Amino acid sequence: MQYDLQKFCIIISELRKQKGWSQNMLAEKIGISPQSVSKWECGIGYPDVTMFPTLAEIFSVPIGVLFGEKKTEIGAVRTKGNTFYAPDYKRIYVELGNVCRVVFVEDKEQDGLVVAMGDPVFLQYFDAALEDGELRVVLKNPLTSVSGTHWEPYDRGGYDGENLVEIHVDPDRDICKYIVNYLDLTVYSGENVFGQDEILCCPPK
Repeated sequence: MQYDLQKFCIIISELRKQKGWSQNMLAEKIGISPQSVSKWECGIGYPDVTMFPTLAEIFSVPIGVLFGEKKTEIGAVRTKGNTFYAPDYKRIYVELGNVCRVVFVEDKEQDGLVVAMGDPVFLQYFDAALEDGELRVVLKNPLTSVSGTHWEPYDRGGYDGENLVEIHVDPDRDICKYIVNYLDLTVYSGENVFGQDEILCCPPK
């Protein structure tokens, strides 16, 4: 895999600052010296290639973002089961079939990044794809097919946290968003305290 060292030094610095971390804090998280981080950001050194998966996980970005590599022909890169990156989309389609929160995060730098967090079953049935310029995010209920009409509770494996999907979008782009609720979920939409568009899917009343 090829990468641009000059581009990497800028990327790693920006990602660190977005997290609000000092060079010392980042160094502690990955078990290296602060001097090594400083060299990366100055463009006079770079990590061993085996460290990139760890860095991608720490910053919650696709590995391709760190490498600055060229996009694939379809403009989409899947790195892990819960992360999808498609910067070349023209519209967004979200299919709601599970209890969750969907947040559209204003983010110029990572426009097209989709990150899912939640219980293991939710992540297993989360899917995203880029089809004909449409970024499709599908949130399935494992007990109900797409042709079903009713949401059913399922065993979350002891997880009691919130299911969350973040879709990063450039606020300067005029993007059409299509939201489809294919089950009988209760859906609320509006803005959260950060001024971000948000959709909350709850079990049917």
